[in-house]
Amino acid sequence: MKQHHGMMAALAIGALAFGGAALAASASTTIQARQANFKQLGKGMKAVMTELKADAPNVDAIKAGAALIDGAAPKVAGFFPKGTGPEAGVKTEALPVIWQKGPEFKAAAEKLVNASKGLNAAAATGDVARIKAAAGALGGACKGCHDTFKAKD
Repeated sequence: MKQHHGMMAALAIGALAFGGAALAASASTTIQARQANFKQLGKGMKAVMTELKADAPNVDAIKAGAALIDGAAPKVAGFFPKGTGPEAGVKTEALPVIWQKGPEFKAAAEKLVNASKGLNAAAATGDVARIKAAAGALGGACKGCHDTFKAKD
């Protein structure tokens, strides 16, 4: 009987170790997906801002950048489950305050989503003045979140 309990304990410890490894892999995978999504947001923002600085902005390029942003923004809030902060042991710029102030973070993520929809709608009109205003609102949403929830570069 003692041997049976020993084997059960060994299996339990093995399961915990495996579960921990699975959790670490899951956190790593989530962080990598989160970072890839933020790169898409950055790529879209760069495309939009580059065109808005041009003498004759290419509205099609702005539309493409706005669509990229609008596709990535709604995913942001879902990329921050517990265990995917600095404690995961994976390089991340996400600050612990994201999990400490969850409702504030979700509100900031929602502001990003709304601003991205606004930019996408403005881009669809082709009106550069309207696009600039919407891009400014989006930049404000990005900055608001970065100032509170992202480690400084």
